Amino acid sequence: MTKQKSIKGLFIYFLIGSIAMFPLYLLAQSTLSTNPTELEQRREMMGISGSPEMLALLSLIPNYILIIIALVIGFFTAHKVGLKSVIIHPNTREKSKSEWITGIKLAIILGLIAGVVIRGIDYLLLPFLPDGITELLQPYHALEFIAAILYGGIVEELLMRFGFMSLLVFIFWKLFDRKSAKPSSWVFILAIFVSTLLFGLGHYSGTASVTEMTGLIWFRMIFLNGFAGLFFGWIYWKHNLELAMLAHMFTHISMNLLMLIVTFFM
Repeated sequence: MTKQKSIKGLFIYFLIGSIAMFPLYLLAQSTLSTNPTELEQRREMMGISGSPEMLALLSLIPNYILIIIALVIGFFTAHKVGLKSVIIHPNTREKSKSEWITGIKLAIILGLIAGVVIRGIDYLLLPFLPDGITELLQPYHALEFIAAILYGGIVEELLMRFGFMSLLVFIFWKLFDRKSAKPSSWVFILAIFVSTLLFGLGHYSGTASVTEMTGLIWFRMIFLNGFAGLFFGWIYWKHNLELAMLAHMFTHISMNLLMLIVTFFM
């Protein structure tokens, strides 16, 4: 009988998540090294007088803590509700080649669609957006692009899907659907919507730091940050975590490709 979960897979994902955060360290280190004002503000906030390299490394500690929490939560809840990870749940690997190819194609297509919709709506709203937001519609440079793909595609999926969504499904099942042997479809759908809504709201501080929070900005923040999460959550539910990660990566790829095309013709 194939075991349901692998503790080895848990450590593999911690290692993968750590590698995926390395571009963030490089970005933070570069910013602190070239921006003395930002460096002093970071030193004051942390209460230490460290080097840019040390401060950049320390800034990642909360992310490491969140990854550990998400991995532990997902490890103990995901398999109980039928959510799967190829790396952590060995029995998930028992699929035919055609099933894998179909899943990969679906993840890529949905990821590309999500990216085009997100940036497409941004460009439609462009005449009504303040300068602080429009500056974010510039194509990524190389390191930003790598960070978006790795951090967004891997770390955010570990946090939001494997950790948070798995926990929500488990809680909603036990609270509202406990008579069912397994969670009903509406439990998964509710968990997907709640997790994406909270993910959108989680961008409040970053958005508020660059612009005034008008009704349009609230809409953009919640909808555009949450829209793709609906796709990722559905893929995690119907397929597995790794295909949700793939879709997330291709969302950033299509977003940046669209920004490059628009910039080239403008």
